[in-house]
Amino acid sequence: MKKFVLGILFLITSLSWAAPDWTKAQVVKVEPERHRIVLKHERIQSIDMDAMTMLFDTAPKLNLKSYKAGDQVRFQVKISDGALEVVALEKAP
Repeated sequence: MKKFVLGILFLITSLSWAAPDWTKAQVVKVEPERHRIVLKHERIQSIDMDAMTMLFDTAPKLNLKSYKAGDQVRFQVKISDGALEVVALEKAP
């Protein structure tokens, strides 16, 4: 029984770690042809990163052409090959 409970706790912890959180940001600059975006973002809880303005690579599947400087957005990041990559991006409601 103890192993079962530990297994369930491990599974729940793994699932919550794997799911990146949504972070609010403002678009500063967009480079759609280079798959890059500069965001002024709030603290990113999932990777323990303080709020700042920084350049991110983006997943090639993201269409950055619909974003411009000043847009309010929310995004998700993951660590890919040791670098941060925006994997989801949408305009804030």
